[in-house]
Amino acid sequence: MTKLPLLLSAFAVLLLLANASIYRTTVEVEESSSRGQSCQRQFEEQDRFRYCQRFVQQEILGNGRRNQKQENFKQCCKELQEVDRRCRCQGLEQMVRQQLQQEQLREEEVKELYETASELPRMCNISPSQGCQFHSSY
Repeated sequence: MTKLPLLLSAFAVLLLLANASIYRTTVEVEESSSRGQSCQRQFEEQDRFRYCQRFVQQEILGNGRRNQKQENFKQCCKELQEVDRRCRCQGLEQMVRQQLQQEQLREEEVKELYETASELPRMCNISPSQGCQFHSSY
């Protein structure tokens, strides 16, 4: 008789643990899917990294005045800082893809575009400090 309450208590504890595990998994999946949406929203709120796009373009094509380039760089760093650190590389990669759709660039310019964009967090001294690793190949 004393074994039955003990067995029921153990079963109840196992049931609670299983339920908590299912809840945690559900919350983690929902957070990761909403994070992707929030990254897109942050990217759009930062006007698709307009200053970063200008700076990278000036770096590659070598156009623009020096103080204009410095101002674009400063504003680019501000844009990056205002975006969640987990979203920065995703936003920069999206910015590069948009730039490639808008412009006809030579192969070496495309490579330089990816390299410069991937180094922006490091150049701005923000995370990821090692720069971004893009999924796209150049």
